[in-house]
Amino acid sequence: MRPARHLLALAALVAAFAATGCGSSGGDSSRSSEGRTTATATTPAAPPEASARNCEGTVAGTDAVRVTGVGCDVGRGLVAAWAGKPSCSSPAGESRFSCSVYRGYRCLGAAVDGGIAVSCSRPGSSVAFTARRG
Repeated sequence: MRPARHLLALAALVAAFAATGCGSSGGDSSRSSEGRTTATATTPAAPPEASARNCEGTVAGTDAVRVTGVGCDVGRGLVAAWAGKPSCSSPAGESRFSCSVYRGYRCLGAAVDGGIAVSCSRPGSSVAFTARRG
């Protein structure tokens, strides 16, 4: 009886794949003329504010601030909060670390050549930057 149950599950999986399709001969239809992702049968459209962008004018000791889902002013504020928290500094001898920052953001840091690569996120938004080692 078990082999029949496995066969039935496999048949259902194959039917699901067949119903969703396997590509097309046309170009990439998931992008609109503005370059934003559009909704499909399986993927909802991304909100306009979900596009990532680089921010000018970084906080002292940091470079390359990039935000998604928030404005650059929020991104710079988050970087300043990260830089001001002792718990967010890289522990001696550790290559990776994490800390919580204001407004529910959680940051992950990784030691890289010349500094620390940091990515902070919460549902719906993220901020990434590099920081020079202090």
